[in-house]
Amino acid sequence: MAIKTVAVMSPGDMGHNYGITLKTAGFRIITCLADRSKRTKSLAAKAEFEEVPSLDDLVREADLVLSIMPPANAVGFAEAVAAAMKRTSETPHYVDCNAISPDTSKQASDPIIDAGATYVDGGIVGPGPGTRERATSMYVSGPNATVIEEISNPHIDVINLGLEIGKASAAKMCYAAITKGSWTLYTTALVAAEALGVSDPVHTALKDSRPGIWSDIEKMLPRLPLDAGRWIGEMEEIAQAMGSVGASSHFHQGAAETMELLDSTPIGRETRENYDKDRTLEQCLKIFSDHLPVRSERAKAAE
Repeated sequence: MAIKTVAVMSPGDMGHNYGITLKTAGFRIITCLADRSKRTKSLAAKAEFEEVPSLDDLVREADLVLSIMPPANAVGFAEAVAAAMKRTSETPHYVDCNAISPDTSKQASDPIIDAGATYVDGGIVGPGPGTRERATSMYVSGPNATVIEEISNPHIDVINLGLEIGKASAAKMCYAAITKGSWTLYTTALVAAEALGVSDPVHTALKDSRPGIWSDIEKMLPRLPLDAGRWIGEMEEIAQAMGSVGASSHFHQGAAETMELLDSTPIGRETRENYDKDRTLEQCLKIFSDHLPVRSERAKAAE
C-alpha cells in the first residue's frame, strides 16, 4: 500500500515538526485535535495539518498513523485507535514512535495487531526533523517495519533494526538513558550544590576542569523544565527497561524525581515559545533549589 496520507498524533513539539517535514516531502498530513491543548492546536495550525473530527475519521483517511505523544499515553492511544479500526474495518499502518520500554511497546502492539493492522515499533533519536542540518534518526523494528521506509527523506533517516518488536524502543531507551540521564545528573548535583551553599566553588571547578560540559550546562539546564513534564514518564520507562535485563533501575528512577522537581517550578509552566531566554543558569538553580521538597516544607513552616 502506497503511503499518501499520514496521521500524526499528536502535533506537539516533535509531532508538528514531523508533520511539517512530511508535508514538504509531499504527504498529506492529518490529525485529530479533540481534547488537545490550546498549544497543540496552535502548533497543528502552524504546521498546516488537516483536522479530522474523530479517530474513526482518522483511520478511514490515513495510510499511516504515527503515535508521537507522552509515554504514559502510548498504550491507551493504541487501544483507542484499535477500537476505531474495528469500528470502521480500516487498518492503516501504525507506528509507535514514543519513548517507551520494549515491554510497553509490546503492550501497545497487542490491540493494533488484534485489530488486523501492521504495528511498527519506533524510536526517535535527536531533535525534531528539519530543526537542524543533519537528519533525525528514526529507529524501527518489527516483522513489517519496512513499510515505514517510504517516509525516509533527507530530514528523517529511517533505520530498520530487524524483525523483533521492541528493538527500536530498546535503542531509544539506551540512548536517552545516556543523554537525558546525564542532564538530570548534572541538574541534581548542581541543585544540591545550591541548596548546600557551595555553588561558587563547584561552578568554578567545572569551568576549569570541564569547560565543554559547563558550556553545554549553561545552554541546556535553563530549558529543561520546559520538557520535564513529558520526560518524567520517559525516565520511568528507561528505569523499567534497565530493570528488565537486570541493570540498575535506580539511576533513572532518580532522574524521574529530578524531572518532577523541575516540572513543579514556575518555569515548568512556560513553553518553548514564551520562556525567558535571559534567565541565567544561576537564577534557574535558585528556583529549582527553592522547590526541593525539604526546603519547600521549611519555607511553608516559617510562614
